[in-house]
Amino acid sequence: MKNIVLIGFMGSGKTTVGKRVAAKLHIEFYDTDEAIRRCEKMPVYDLLKKKGKKYFEGAQRFAVSTLAQNENCLISTGGDTVMDEFNLSELKKNGILFWLRASAETVYKNTRHSATRRPGLANATPADIEAMMAERNPYYEQADFVISVDHNDMDKAATEIIEYYEKLKG
Repeated sequence: MKNIVLIGFMGSGKTTVGKRVAAKLHIEFYDTDEAIRRCEKMPVYDLLKKKGKKYFEGAQRFAVSTLAQNENCLISTGGDTVMDEFNLSELKKNGILFWLRASAETVYKNTRHSATRRPGLANATPADIEAMMAERNPYYEQADFVISVDHNDMDKAATEIIEYYEKLKG
């Protein structure tokens, strides 16, 4: 069966929902940012600071192309992963993409205390987040399914993904 791929903005719950879905389906869970961290031996933010955006993009492509070769697993992506057409194409080859769609207000609530882990959102207001989302939404809209996560019911989001996935399995 194809992989389940979670895409969406930072703080939309991809890791939380992904781990729940993977556990319920008894499949492997992978996170592209975690794969980069393990390979580079430093957090994504530090990698960006020390080696730059171009280097990070190469590391991200390597992580995506490696993880996308798996079958019947769940891949949680970084918020900007699918803004690279190569990554989007690789993930779609053997994956079903689920966009965890959150409002700017939800993202703000979910990330306002995690500036060290999400420096791109440090001091960001809901209006700032909305502007960043507007840039990314055309990429997210290429998902096969959209799951709203605005009410922070991660169990409900996980259940929806499982139901869609089970229907596709037939």
